[in-house]
Amino acid sequence: MKKYLTKINPVTEEQELQMIGLWIAKCISFILRWMGKSATSFPGKIALRLSPHLLDKLGSQLSRAIVITGTNGKTTTTRLLASMLKQEEPIATNAEGANLKQGILSALMEKTSWRGRLLVTTALLEIDEATLPQVASSLPIQLLVITNIFRDQLDRYGELDTTLQKIREGAEQIQGTLLVNADDPLARFIGLHHKGQTLTYGFDNSMAREEDRQVMKDGAFCLECGHLLNYSGYFYGQLGVYNCPSCSFGRPDPDFVGSLDHHHLQIYNSQDQNKWTVPLPVKGLFNVDNVLAAVAAAHVCKLRIESMLKGLATYQAPTGRMQVFQTTPVSILNLIKNPAGCNGVLETICREGDAKVICLAINDEAADGRDVSWLWDADFELLANDESIVSIVTSGLRARDMAVRLKYAGYPVKQLYVETDFATALDKTLELANNMSIPSAFVMTTYTLVHLAAELLKERSDTNVEGAYHRASVS
Repeated sequence: MKKYLTKINPVTEEQELQMIGLWIAKCISFILRWMGKSATSFPGKIALRLSPHLLDKLGSQLSRAIVITGTNGKTTTTRLLASMLKQEEPIATNAEGANLKQGILSALMEKTSWRGRLLVTTALLEIDEATLPQVASSLPIQLLVITNIFRDQLDRYGELDTTLQKIREGAEQIQGTLLVNADDPLARFIGLHHKGQTLTYGFDNSMAREEDRQVMKDGAFCLECGHLLNYSGYFYGQLGVYNCPSCSFGRPDPDFVGSLDHHHLQIYNSQDQNKWTVPLPVKGLFNVDNVLAAVAAAHVCKLRIESMLKGLATYQAPTGRMQVFQTTPVSILNLIKNPAGCNGVLETICREGDAKVICLAINDEAADGRDVSWLWDADFELLANDESIVSIVTSGLRARDMAVRLKYAGYPVKQLYVETDFATALDKTLELANNMSIPSAFVMTTYTLVHLAAELLKERSDTNVEGAYHRASVS
């Protein structure tokens, strides 16, 4: 009988390898989680070595995939949308931000049975810009959200043109809908040339302001004809109200328009002329944009407004996005990795009225980006011009580079401390703030230090106070 069944439904060597890779990876995931470790990438890495086509197999079992890509805001937008989608159905998601191929596979395997059957029909995935063209054909992408396109890690992406081209290559492989940020001329350009449906979201024109600081802006030129773009106002970075004086390229009227109303976001759908208001579980204009993207995506996915509201009410920010720890004094952790994202964090910190101490920890490992020249494009002059920043401690592998950057920004050297050991730097930061009765200390780190920072700050937290919670995220 066994021989007869084998002839009817033979198992190929590749299928056997897929199952072996899946089993080993799931065992590794179980052991890592049992040990209290992260299992967001390593199981997928092992599975890919044993079964290079496992992502194709699992992806083919999905009914739909919703993908978030772009330079900044991917993780926050994904987490926001995941919180809303989970109100209506179980999903597979990499909401912790493991957005390379191994992280995507790990997220799918977590929702896969030991027989290799996917237990969900929807996947919500954050995907790295350079990874998108590698995996797009493996997933049934019904919706691709492009948050924004800024210059990022030079050693990984090269110049801005490379990032733009990678996202275009990925978008060209899907037949589904594109939802792009109308305020970003680079994202708008990709949407304009998409062969399928393209929808846009953006801020109300009344929120645009004149630029009052001389900072680097990406995408200053029209990608259609090369002429310098005209701006009547900016939201942040190169995002604003723009048009090309030489051709027809310009900012469209967004399909989903967002405007701020105190601690709420009003969203107007120009297609059906409906308007609704949602609470903001985040703070900072940069992150309000992420809420707008997530809610617009939820609407495209036909979620009920009740699910959106409940999802936003129960939203928990990812690690290192204005994550608060009950140390003495309170410490707030945030990830920085490129000029635009860093500027968003700096602006939010400077808007906090009380005196503050900052720890700036910069590494140059592969995941951080070996090239740290972006520090010179970030607007650290904001800190030099803010008298509420009473002390800054620099740390990490590039602690001295960061200190030099602050010196050239005009920050007083007598208020600057360099501690290459990160744990020592955190202790120094808390000590300085505590000695001056400062209510909060801000910690800003690159990627390879953010999880270590969370562990160290948790160790230094008051055990009598309920553990870390999250302030409004800004990245």
